[in-house]
Amino acid sequence: MNDLLIKGALVYDGTGAEPAIKDVSVSAGKITEIGEVGLNLPENARRIIDGTGLALMPGIIDSHTHFDAQITWDATLKPSPALGVTTAVIGNCGFTIAPCKPADRDMTMRNLTQVEGMSLEVLKNGIDWGFETFAEYLAMLRGKGCVVNTAAYIGHSSVRTWVMGADASKREATPLEIEHMQTIVRDAMAAGAVGFASSTSPAHNGEGGLPMPSRLASNDEMMALITAMGERGTGVYMVTKGGQMPVPFLEEMAKQSGRPVMIAALLHNSTNPEAVFKDLDNITSANTRGHRLIGQVSCCPLTMDFTLASPYPVEGLQSWKPALGLQGDALKVVLADKTFRQSVRDEIAAPTTFRLFNGEWDKVHVVETSLPAHNALEQRTVADIAKEQALDPLDVMLDLALA
Repeated sequence: MNDLLIKGALVYDGTGAEPAIKDVSVSAGKITEIGEVGLNLPENARRIIDGTGLALMPGIIDSHTHFDAQITWDATLKPSPALGVTTAVIGNCGFTIAPCKPADRDMTMRNLTQVEGMSLEVLKNGIDWGFETFAEYLAMLRGKGCVVNTAAYIGHSSVRTWVMGADASKREATPLEIEHMQTIVRDAMAAGAVGFASSTSPAHNGEGGLPMPSRLASNDEMMALITAMGERGTGVYMVTKGGQMPVPFLEEMAKQSGRPVMIAALLHNSTNPEAVFKDLDNITSANTRGHRLIGQVSCCPLTMDFTLASPYPVEGLQSWKPALGLQGDALKVVLADKTFRQSVRDEIAAPTTFRLFNGEWDKVHVVETSLPAHNALEQRTVADIAKEQALDPLDVMLDLALA
């Protein structure tokens, strides 16, 4: 007897084939048969669902999420299930909340507020801190349960913070500190982590514009932690390289650890349009040599909704550092400063290998304005407004935000 029979659903099987109305049989958590309606599947299942008028498809595995905090208060991981997600991978980029000592909780939340745009108030009111170690975190999640299947990376920035405290965002680690980190990674893998995640992207900054801790790691530290991860013969190394870590070095990591390397995110960059294709070619070459590298790309164009209180696209600019971490009048003073504005303009105009924002003002849309006098500017690009007003685009954006 099968556990489940879904009858008469419009099946999208994920292969690209045309959808068709089918019966689907499930046993022991696995699809055992897909057949024509009412023809060849036994109907003695323990549970039968009438799928008439409904669509049925394989669950989506969302391999890059940041639900690490939300999952402690929201077992449904909204809105993912409504989008068809049945498995979520958390801990990406190494921005996790475990392990975390009580003394580091506030710093961890403030870093997440900056790097991921999460509300500090929501984090403070929502996170269940019923853990310190990564093993305790997983045990707590298992106890709470979750609607979505969940897999978790042990996060580099959290590991560094556990060992180094506030210094994690300020300096390289000592050999003794690296050994301590290796022990934490080993313990996490034994507890059920699916791998180790890190970031070297210059776009990833914490509170006050300080680099997220993993960005301060030396190559020796990276290699040591990946090696520790792979000692059990399991685990994936996930890294957001942001143009900083060359693919040949990542191949060497895969070679030394014997484990796959997941590289995020391979995106077009107008300052170096061929770079992503070179990375993809290098990834392909590495795989032909038996070293498993996986390049993650976006399945759709990316958009970034932001305000000048947390303008993620420009926060990776060195010239923007004076504004990071400021609020209210203090932020307004910096944004209005002519010297600050000119330094931002100069950096955007300078050549570089990687940068999130490269002065493409025709792609920056004004979504909402605060003054009725500016409502007519909504849904227009900054480039268009600047041309009409004979003003510099950066001045247009900042002046609108300050109005």
